Amino acid sequence: MSKFWRIAWQEYSRHVFRKRFLLALFSVPLMLAFMAVLIIVIIWSDSNPTPIGYVDQSGLLVNAIPQASAKFPERTVRMLAYPDEASARTNLDTGKIQAYYIIPKDYLPSGKVDEYYNKEPKGIATQQFNEFLTTNLLANISPHIVNRILAGSKLNVVSADKSRQTSQDQIINLILPFIAGILFIIAMSTSSGYLLQAVVEEKENRTMEIMVTSVSPNQLMSGKTIADMAVGITQLVVWAIFIVWILIIGKSYLSFLSGVTFPAQTIFMLIAVMVPAFIMISGLMATIGATVTEASEGQQIMGLFTIPIWLPYILIAVFIQNPNSPLAVAMTLFPLTAPMTIAIRMGFTTIPAWQYIASLVLLVISAVGAVWLAGRAFRLGMLRYGQRLRWKEIFSHQRA
Repeated sequence: MSKFWRIAWQEYSRHVFRKRFLLALFSVPLMLAFMAVLIIVIIWSDSNPTPIGYVDQSGLLVNAIPQASAKFPERTVRMLAYPDEASARTNLDTGKIQAYYIIPKDYLPSGKVDEYYNKEPKGIATQQFNEFLTTNLLANISPHIVNRILAGSKLNVVSADKSRQTSQDQIINLILPFIAGILFIIAMSTSSGYLLQAVVEEKENRTMEIMVTSVSPNQLMSGKTIADMAVGITQLVVWAIFIVWILIIGKSYLSFLSGVTFPAQTIFMLIAVMVPAFIMISGLMATIGATVTEASEGQQIMGLFTIPIWLPYILIAVFIQNPNSPLAVAMTLFPLTAPMTIAIRMGFTTIPAWQYIASLVLLVISAVGAVWLAGRAFRLGMLRYGQRLRWKEIFSHQRA
């Protein structure tokens, strides 16, 4: 057992401490941080703090209540009262205000407000004026009711079988499992590629011959597979910590992130499915490495397994329309498509327990089988230099 762990640690440290891996590891967090900063900068620069003027001919804003300060990254736009349109027009032409509004005497029955500007103000400035006007029109009403009116309606969507529901401010939670699946694919493809390349290189330079004098083929391939999974988990953990950190901070400043939640049940279900899927794919990549003669040849064969993994995302429109269709159920049970299909379906429906359990059992069986297959392929093909090991030989070969 100690040899197994030594192999796993050697394989893990060999990949994790490479500059190439560290660059890939931190590229995603840095890209997300750049995008978050870019969104904040765009919102901040899009909110022009130049005041907005208004001419109140209706008398509704005689004792106007000042508008509330805008939440960062928006900038607060002050509202300036003018006695007449001429003075407002003068300040508009000199650039002291970005626009002005005329509230006519018949505003209450007509609801009409005239807006004047030289350059159309940004939507954030217009929204602040609307909130300022609404707050003053409701000055004699309970602040709780005022806040409720300003917040607007909240749409709550309930599935026909009432098994799932989500509100408008929680709509982003539908895509979180989708994002988790994307990150899983990236991490799995990266680490599995490392494993495939390592097996082929060690086979080509005959390092394998030395290693098998002290460890069994099953110990060697199991250690490499576990190390490969640990490399992928390292990526996922670093990315997940950074993404959660970004979302938690963003909830305070970006309204569309205010409804983000992290259900423990969803996280547990995703992890339970993706771990055996990771082991299964790693075992298959190791098997490919043991059967081919060159790393480039292995990369080509690897595409045969990559296509089914991406297939659920290609068919995502079908799953959104009918997440419980026979196709969705079939792809939930098929090991190569199961992780991504489950990640997508979890956002739009409640997956029946029997489907989830059946998929998990099949994934575990497939993971064990893939590791066994990798050990057998390695044992049969480790001494074949310049010759490919045919897949039928893996299953039909009998020990002498």
